[in-house]
Amino acid sequence: MIQDISPKTLDNLYRPEAVPEPDSAVICLHDGKILMRETEGNEIMFPSFGDFPYRDREFIYLFRIDEEMYFFCDCSEKLTLEGFSYQEPNIFRSAAPADKAYALVTARHICSWYTKEKFCGECGASMVHDTKERMMRCPVCGNTVYPVVSPAVITGVVNGDRLLVTKYAGRPGARRAALIAGFNEVGETIEQTVKREVMEEAGLNVTDIRYYKSQPWGISGSLLFGFWCRVDGSDEVSLNDGELAEAVWMTRQEILDSYPEGNISLTSEMTLLFAGGFDPYGETEREES
Repeated sequence: MIQDISPKTLDNLYRPEAVPEPDSAVICLHDGKILMRETEGNEIMFPSFGDFPYRDREFIYLFRIDEEMYFFCDCSEKLTLEGFSYQEPNIFRSAAPADKAYALVTARHICSWYTKEKFCGECGASMVHDTKERMMRCPVCGNTVYPVVSPAVITGVVNGDRLLVTKYAGRPGARRAALIAGFNEVGETIEQTVKREVMEEAGLNVTDIRYYKSQPWGISGSLLFGFWCRVDGSDEVSLNDGELAEAVWMTRQEILDSYPEGNISLTSEMTLLFAGGFDPYGETEREES
């Protein structure tokens, strides 16, 4: 998945005292797009601080991957840099190298939060950076704001040897490649989110909810929780809330024959794992690759 960059590692310890080095990567954000070098193919290259002409801006330390540090150039203007252009962050889905793709989505998550927390939501004063942890603090009223991480579920609904595979509505070019997904609501457990989302989107009751694994998904500022569950009662699908254009039961072979390549997301990992023979309930032996 996107976070699997071994043998490299992400170190997201907050270091407000860090200063950019010549080879540090600079992240510039404008209208949701990130400044990257224009390359043939989908190679990700960020500006390096040593070649960055806008030295009078504020640079905020984000994280490091191995020894390479990443800094956010915090300015509202659209910067011009020869050989670079602002590109959609969704390029990460097919881009290389893997560590740069992960850096892209993680940086976008943090930088988007910084751009939204310039002023205090309580009194309107300018916020300042905390000196000990990644937090914005109001020097006037003491209000504190931390980065927002939204919990959400990715749900593999199993019906014997079939899996419920969906296609989103209102997304031109979308393929039948999604699982039931949705954000956790205030006051409910994450397991309750699974049941509610499956009922809302597909009109199905489910049981035997089993946790699989999690994934940070910086594009939407989410932490995804993967679950398996089994249909409970009728398996007749009813598209209720308009979020899905299609939801169908697919056999393992049908998934293998039609599912798009790629294993960058929790959704694709779970879908292809099931298609390969994995049974989360231990009733079918997983096929060895």
